[in-house]
Amino acid sequence: MKNKKLRTLRRLLFVFLLITIHCSLFTVFSCGYHMIGSTHLPFRSITIKQVQNRTYEPRLEEKMHIALSKEFINEGIEVRAAGGDVVLEATVITFQLGAIAAVDDKIKEQSILLRVDLKLNDQGRVTEFRSMESPIKITYQAAGSVTESVAFKDRAIDKACSEIAKEMVSRIILTYAK
Repeated sequence: MKNKKLRTLRRLLFVFLLITIHCSLFTVFSCGYHMIGSTHLPFRSITIKQVQNRTYEPRLEEKMHIALSKEFINEGIEVRAAGGDVVLEATVITFQLGAIAAVDDKIKEQSILLRVDLKLNDQGRVTEFRSMESPIKITYQAAGSVTESVAFKDRAIDKACSEIAKEMVSRIILTYAK
């Protein structure tokens, strides 16, 4: 009796799973809707010019270039040193540290504000994104030794660059999807 109930339960679960998959696929592919992604972008490669750093914080240009390259590669866009279908210019315009938490006049946690201007040149069609920053607040622990604090700060800067790159690529995809 238990085996029969167990088989019936398994069959119902299998049918439910098939119906769920069928409904999901029907929803995604019906009515002319389609998923927006890099396959809909009119370019397959990009040249990222040397990032300009207008702040006093060293190596931001390297970190921003790496973050942009990684994000475009993640979207299936080839990053070329020269000769890409489109050209991207980026300038780091703001880098600020702010104290978030302090105990006995010692800073325990800091935030990073990083702003970047971007210009995308697609065969004469120029699209600018001004003062882009991370959509989430980036913080790090400033407590501990100097070495630890610097390591936390570097990781937070990498995270801020990565978030800005993701936001920028998302905006480019939305610009071309319109």
